Amino acid sequence: MSGISLGLPRITSLLTSLRSPHLSTPIVHISGTNGKGSVSSYLCSILLASSLRVGRFNSPHLVDEWDCLQIGGQTIERGVYEKVKRDVSEVDRREEIGATSFELLAATAFEVFRRAEPPLELAIVEVGMGGATDATNVVDSKRTLLSIVTSIELDHQKFLGDTVREIARVKAGIVKQGGEVVLAMQGHSVVEDVLEEVANEMRATVYFAGEGTIVREDAGVDSTSPSPPLVSLPLSPFRQYPPSTFSSTHSPIPAHLPLPGSYQLANAAAATLAAQVLRTSPRILALVPSLSHITDATIRTGIEATTWPGRLDWIDLPLRSQNRTHRVLVDGAHNPSSATQLADYLASLPVHLQPTTLIVGLSAPRSPISILTPLLAGSPSIRNIVCVPFAKPESMEWIKPTSTKDIALAARSFGGVEVDEFGSVEEALEALGEGEKVVVAGSLYLAADVYRLLRRP
Repeated sequence: MSGISLGLPRITSLLTSLRSPHLSTPIVHISGTNGKGSVSSYLCSILLASSLRVGRFNSPHLVDEWDCLQIGGQTIERGVYEKVKRDVSEVDRREEIGATSFELLAATAFEVFRRAEPPLELAIVEVGMGGATDATNVVDSKRTLLSIVTSIELDHQKFLGDTVREIARVKAGIVKQGGEVVLAMQGHSVVEDVLEEVANEMRATVYFAGEGTIVREDAGVDSTSPSPPLVSLPLSPFRQYPPSTFSSTHSPIPAHLPLPGSYQLANAAAATLAAQVLRTSPRILALVPSLSHITDATIRTGIEATTWPGRLDWIDLPLRSQNRTHRVLVDGAHNPSSATQLADYLASLPVHLQPTTLIVGLSAPRSPISILTPLLAGSPSIRNIVCVPFAKPESMEWIKPTSTKDIALAARSFGGVEVDEFGSVEEALEALGEGEKVVVAGSLYLAADVYRLLRRP
């Protein structure tokens, strides 16, 4: 993790030298441990369905460096991205700022948003790590429409703190003076306490999002993947701080939830409440009047059109050596809490869909035990563990895969499972037997390797 250096002086200097592109586009800012990408996907889809011109920045990228940036729901062209990044890097060199890789990426994102034609009405920006000192936390209160804080768990303690309270305090650093905050449902009550403390300090308003409820599930016995359930998504918070009556005459939104996993009930509810705040807040509407175009119908349409690769994604992967396709579940579960969520999802599947093989790769210095323990405890169907590395991502020199020997050593300590090692996820997948049910998990960088295989000519 030596390539990570949190703080705002370098990014502020760089953006000032670029004539402040971060102040050209109003933003919705999202922090949290898990769920940031899902919430941004839902909300972006809602805004697009409402005919708004919207940009989006997620990190890390999945397959290609430029796929972290979208304009109008489409990944920007490689040539556009590389031109803007060259311009940003040249300013960094000329001014001798010494920006980190992520700071250059964040500055590139803001500059891409500024240059977009026709101009963007707003952009959704996901923090890279933490919140208060993250390079994306440079947009002032006048240009921040809404802050969203998703589920907070222990992660990146080396940089963010040793307790959930400490980490929550850092992630709540995106809250702006006099602004609005949507807080997704939390597993730790201390997070709510921290947000209330920050709201007091910043004279901000916190809307506590509830959770969607399942109205109907359709699980066909012969299905190769579960059908999207029909859910009811609340438009009102279950409470507000400072206490007040949230004015809403709207009934909950019924929608088929396209992203699998029970935790998506909270993510979708957070995005739905965010859309409600965006379309009803006088302060926000004064900044972007076209947000009034959001309707109940566009919220439903947007939710149902949402996609987010790498998160409980069922794909049909061509196996060249066997001249056939194989159904694979891909998930970027990379920390203990997301591994527990994955295990819960696997346990909820019909028996004929529960995987027997886990192909796993991890980022160093993640402890293999911390990921394997929840997966194996919650997924008794897994009998084979295949340990693989992943390809190092571009422009992220601090990211390295955990040794397969270390993962295998940890896996063998559980007993009752067969453990193997391969040199790549491609080798592991090509060795699958017909009908073998498999999940690939442990890192988004590993998931990216799988999607590269889908792109092969």
